[in-house]
Parts: sequence; structure tokens; C-alpha cells
Amino acid sequence: MNEDELIAQMRQVLPVGERTEVWSGDDCAQIATPEGHTIITTDVLVDGYHFRRDWSDATQVGARAAAQNLADIASQGGLPTALVVSITIPKGFDLQWILQMVRGFAGEVAPTGAGVVGGDLSGGQQLTIAVTALGYCPYGGVLRSGARPGDTVTVAGTLGYSAAGYALLAGGHVPTDPHAASALGELEPFVEVFRTPHPPYEAGPQAAKAKASAMMDLSDGLTTDATRMAKASGVTIDLDHTLLNSFASALNAPAMACKADAWKWILDGGEDHSMLATFPPQATLPPGFVPIGRVTSKVPSQPLRLDGVAVGAGGWDHLRPSDQNGQDHNGQ
Repeated sequence: MNEDELIAQMRQVLPVGERTEVWSGDDCAQIATPEGHTIITTDVLVDGYHFRRDWSDATQVGARAAAQNLADIASQGGLPTALVVSITIPKGFDLQWILQMVRGFAGEVAPTGAGVVGGDLSGGQQLTIAVTALGYCPYGGVLRSGARPGDTVTVAGTLGYSAAGYALLAGGHVPTDPHAASALGELEPFVEVFRTPHPPYEAGPQAAKAKASAMMDLSDGLTTDATRMAKASGVTIDLDHTLLNSFASALNAPAMACKADAWKWILDGGEDHSMLATFPPQATLPPGFVPIGRVTSKVPSQPLRLDGVAVGAGGWDHLRPSDQNGQDHNGQ
């Protein structure tokens, strides 16, 4: 099929969105913004680097591409309104795979009420999927720079699941065929989160409504992202080993299978796309948020501590050599 025919088939499955005034088909889409502001995030996935097609099917890759952008919108207290997607397709690539990926993307976006309103197709040497998401903050935006001494540090969602899933696949402890999910048994939830994260989208706006002081998406690992929040806020974040125990206990099965330390996944494993948030001490935590530490006054050269001991940022950094990263980033 040619480019116009491929786009026409994509349009048949993509959601239009509740606020879409002009959809795909013109040079620009038009989205209603009655609140008077728009929040915007963007991300790119590269075949063989952010995902592997022998580990994840097209639907899972599409859902992942949507989820990690929708999580960014939620982590600022926002609701999504529209997404645009640009895809670079190598010559001779299976276009049915592309269409299935688009179906997975649409399936993740549609329940949020947002629309997929356009994008671009291009030829290139490597399959890439670039996504831009737009949204708004019904209760005001929550930034990573608002944490204050005395605040409670919390998480909504899982910790270490994606890292555990990666370790299971990379170590050959489970079948890598994405169609063999039934053979994974009790290890299936971890591989599933690695392939298609399940961010708690509703937690972001709920946290904003509950007056969260700071919030961000946990994409690069708890130590890395908590360090970023602490530096942005000019404070020290002190994690509590005891409060994190329940997250470590949830990883017993994959840790035994891989003969690995679950705490490494808890602290440095990224891409669960959970919400890291701080709340004033008098705030009532919204459903799903679990305390994991507290915010203290800034301690020189110690933005992050665990039980009072300084901890370095050991999660993912795209510019750090691969062998020095806490977790290879979803593929290689």
C-alpha cells in the first residue's frame, strides 16, 4: 500500500478525542483549550533500543509508546487531550506490523478520552516511533520543584516490576516469545509491565486535587528520579527501607528465578511509570499512594538518602555508557 492508503487505515482505528475540533487530514489539528493552558510532553522509541520485536508484539509496542507519554501528562496532575505520532519506517518493513502497533496505541489512548489527531510518516534506516502528547491540569499543575521539608514522600504504582521483567527475559528465565504469556505463570505480571507498563493515570489528577507539593513520573528509576526531584526542590529526600519492604516482597518470585537482589530493581530499575509525589504532612493521601520516606532540609551534597545514608542516582541515563547504567533500557 502507499502512504495515503496506510494513513487511511490508521484513521479507521485512531480515537478522535473529546476536545478535537479539527482532526487528522489538514496541515494542523485544532484542540479546544477552555482552561487557557496546555501541557506538552514528547518521547521517542527506537527499535532495538527501547523495545525488541522478538520480545514484544506490535500491539504491546504501540501501547508502550502511548503509556509513557500519557504517564508524563498524569505526573503533572494532567489529563490528556491529544497526541500526535510520527513513525520512521525502513524500506520493505511489514506494514501490517505498523497497523497492529497503531491499534495497540489507539487501545491505550481511547479510554482516556484523548484523540490521536495527526503526525507524520517517513522512510528511514531504523524503525522509530515519536510521540507528542498534550493535556491540561484541572486542579493546577504539580511540578517536581515543590517538595518542602516535612513533606511525605509517596509512590503510586509498582516499583521494580519492569526491571524484573527485563531481567527475566534477558537472562533466559522465561520464554521471550510475546505470544507465550500463558507459560509465564507467576512471573507474567513482571514481564507484562516490562512489555506494556500500566501507569496509574488517575493518580496524577487525584494527587493534584489533594494538594500534592511535587510529583513526577518514575521512568528512569527511583534513585535517579527522586534525586532530580530533590535537586529541583532544593531539599533532601530520605527514603525509608522499612516502608519500601512491601515493594521488595512483591518481587520475591522474579528475584529467586534470576538469583538477583530485588532491592537493586526497587531503587534503580526504571520504566514502571509510577507516580512519585510529595504531600504536606497534614494532607490525606489519595487512594493508591503509599508513603516511602520524607523530605528534610537540604543536606549538602546529599540530595537523596536511604535511612539517613547518602545514595547515588543509579537508574537510567541515556548519555551514560550502557555498562554503567542500572538497567539496560528496554532492549539492548
